[in-house]
Amino acid sequence: MIGSHWNSIFLLFPVLFCCGSSDPSVSTMLQLRDSAEFSYTVTNLFLDLIRGNAPPTVVLEVYTNVMSEFLGLMVIFLPVNQRSDSRVPFRTIEPDASTVIELTAPSLSSRFRLRTSGDAEAAAAGYAGVVTSYVGFGVCVVIGLLFAILMPLIGLIFCCARCCGRCGGRVHQMDAKKDPCRRVAYTICVVIIVTIQLVAIVLAFINHFLLHEAMVNPDSRLGTFSKLNESLADTEKALDDMYKMAVNTSSVDLSTQKNRFLSIVDGNLKEFQKEFVRKSHADLVLTPIAELQSTVRSFDVNSEAVAFFRQFYSDLSKLIQELPTIRQNLMDTLDTDCPWGNHVECTQLLHLAQSNLKTRYTMEQFQSDELKTLVEQIQRHLNEVENLNEFNKTLNSLASVIKATIQDDLDRAWTDLAQSPATREKLARSFEDYLQHIYTYLRQARQRLTMDGDQNARNVFIRFVEFRFYGGVALLCIPVLIFLLIYLGLCFGTCGHRPYEEAGVCNRGVGANLLLAGVGFIFLFSTVLMLICTILFVLGGPIQTEVCRYLTGQVPDGPRKLDDYLHHTLQYMIDKIRREDRIRQQEEELRRAKYGDSTIVSHSEMSPHLEVVLNISRARLLDAVLTRCANEPFVDAISGGQIVWPVLHEPIQSILENLITAYKDTNLVAPLDQTVQICVSALERTNFLDSVNFTQAINQADLSVTQIDDLEGFVSSLRKLNAEALTPHIDELVQKVVRLDKARAQARHLYTKLDSIPGQRRQLRLQLSEFSRKLAESVQLTMDVGLKNLRPLLEHELQLAVIATWRDIPCQPLRSAVKGGVDAVCVMPLMPLNAFWAGLGLTLWLFIPLIIFAVKLAGLYRKTEKYSSDYEEPDYISYRGFYMRPSNESQGVSQKPRNKLRKHKGYSLVPQQV
Repeated sequence: MIGSHWNSIFLLFPVLFCCGSSDPSVSTMLQLRDSAEFSYTVTNLFLDLIRGNAPPTVVLEVYTNVMSEFLGLMVIFLPVNQRSDSRVPFRTIEPDASTVIELTAPSLSSRFRLRTSGDAEAAAAGYAGVVTSYVGFGVCVVIGLLFAILMPLIGLIFCCARCCGRCGGRVHQMDAKKDPCRRVAYTICVVIIVTIQLVAIVLAFINHFLLHEAMVNPDSRLGTFSKLNESLADTEKALDDMYKMAVNTSSVDLSTQKNRFLSIVDGNLKEFQKEFVRKSHADLVLTPIAELQSTVRSFDVNSEAVAFFRQFYSDLSKLIQELPTIRQNLMDTLDTDCPWGNHVECTQLLHLAQSNLKTRYTMEQFQSDELKTLVEQIQRHLNEVENLNEFNKTLNSLASVIKATIQDDLDRAWTDLAQSPATREKLARSFEDYLQHIYTYLRQARQRLTMDGDQNARNVFIRFVEFRFYGGVALLCIPVLIFLLIYLGLCFGTCGHRPYEEAGVCNRGVGANLLLAGVGFIFLFSTVLMLICTILFVLGGPIQTEVCRYLTGQVPDGPRKLDDYLHHTLQYMIDKIRREDRIRQQEEELRRAKYGDSTIVSHSEMSPHLEVVLNISRARLLDAVLTRCANEPFVDAISGGQIVWPVLHEPIQSILENLITAYKDTNLVAPLDQTVQICVSALERTNFLDSVNFTQAINQADLSVTQIDDLEGFVSSLRKLNAEALTPHIDELVQKVVRLDKARAQARHLYTKLDSIPGQRRQLRLQLSEFSRKLAESVQLTMDVGLKNLRPLLEHELQLAVIATWRDIPCQPLRSAVKGGVDAVCVMPLMPLNAFWAGLGLTLWLFIPLIIFAVKLAGLYRKTEKYSSDYEEPDYISYRGFYMRPSNESQGVSQKPRNKLRKHKGYSLVPQQV
């Protein structure tokens, strides 16, 4: 794989320099594009890293919020006489009646404060979302601008420092001990950096040439405009083929669509039932029915309440008979067996038992006979009370009543759709006018792409493309020149020592000068290169991250996410227009009411095209065409959307009207009125419940069983005597008297429950009468609301059923055509553009370490070259070309050598040429 990439890269240079004489073959260009494919992947990974996966909706929302607040401030500071025609688009604060009355100077100020204070957290979250989503782009742009500004300044400082003798301006001819190792290390680093830069620039050359070919190549495999033209033609052909197949379609099975349609109808009818209960206040009838039935059932002959009363009456009867004996035994014990020292307490308890330890009431006072008679009557009429359930059953059967009424029309509609060729052909013909408009738009787009009718525009475009191409080549030649200087400097510095002193090769001083010349060019041209790279990054990066990565499927489920973004954006725009129009209307009404102006002010209507586009966006067409059409037919691909085609309104109108007529003709009043009569008759047969009255028993249950009010306190006093003889009497009091006294609370609760039956029956009778009186009105009101909710569902599902008749129509050709158009925009020109600035940017950023290593390496080279002009005190005497031979008379005189051997620690002599 790597070998094929390099082979294709080496093919670039003859292609570039021969392109003026002969066009390169398409196969060669395709090989070049394949060789640069990995650069597209790396660039996209970098863009995804700095952008993240957040949707692009936050920018629109925050921008709208900022504009709303800005316009709010503008309105506040307007003169009072100019505020009547001003409006502030608020996104969350809707003007109510109280707010509209005060749309003057203070009201606008208060509304703005309310808007900003109430949405402070939301606004902060929105700004944080923008910063989080686009912080990567911002950081890259800021760093690029800083690079472009600082590089020439640093270069100027460096040059001034060299001219002043700093930064290696003057060096000593001494080679440090570790300098050879440093030269090797710096050389390796420079070679690696320049090689990486060279590869990046070669890829930039390739992508620049591919971008040029995308703009001008007539072959659809390479050219953007030719590919777009072909895509538009294929789209037109695919739509035409789909239309012909729709006209000639045969009978189809619509059972799946019918079952889905019926399930939606069932769900809507259940909502209708709930709505009817709310509108008719049927819950006011259901609640008394449930309470009355619960009370009556709790006093069935086998119920726990009746068993309790039996036991209570039995215990009370026994207590009435046995209490005198219990009292007498207790008194005798207190009189004879009182403990020593407790005679006073015994005497008091004795007198209390003698006077008050007696039953307070008789069996008749607890109305035991009346209770027994009532229980027997309830047992005989229990079925009548159960008949009240018919009301609830009828309410729950309203959906089935409506379903049975419209069932025949539903069957006829589906049979007509599935079995009638004339109906399906009529439905297909309804798209003909719209398809003609689509064909017209496609042809106009193709004509503009080819620019056949405007030769001047074509010539301007060609000149622009050629200028961009040759300008880009010239721009990329600057780094190539820098690399050439760096490589030449490395060659002069690494080839060894010169064979003789006058030799021009292997001169490290020349190598150092070449390296510094390359550094100078870097400082000189970095600003221009970085500015161009930043501009291209700002142009190409956001297009890839905000649109193209969704369309091309680089993001999982990308087309659907983009569909959602487009739909929410359109919905937000339409809601904003409506909100502004409502505010404007209310302000105009306020102005007319204040100044008595009766002039009717016309208000701007929202464009119907926006509604149509919003309706189409519900179908999620990008996801349907680009994703689902790959493996599904057209019907299944778009069935998940919520689109309602206006063009299908007329063909399905007759079917829809028949269903709506059958829905309206449903008679719900009759079964409900009949149920009310059944409930009233059941109540009439249980009129004995009105005579229930247990007031006396309730009053008696409030009193203690004995005349001792605090019976438990009396027993506690007996226990305090600590008389063993009193223990049996105390136990007998607890088991028979105290236990029965504690049962009074439950007895009172049951008596109160029995006593509530007449009131519950009367309340139920009253609510049934009120329900019957408003029945017709409630039914009509609920039917209207149900129809309002059901009609769009019926229309939508019928349209899907109509489209489902074309289930056998494939949409793979349409997907291929649209995908070709997406590739023509998002792949052919955009990928080379992004890879171009990526390669150029990588080269520019690697210039920073390259400058450091090149300057250090140049200094090391110059320290070993004794003839460089910037050495410290060069020794011309030892140079043979300038050595002055002594005269004959002075040859015998010894002279002191000028150069002494330097044997400092850590230094070595520079090798001398012999």
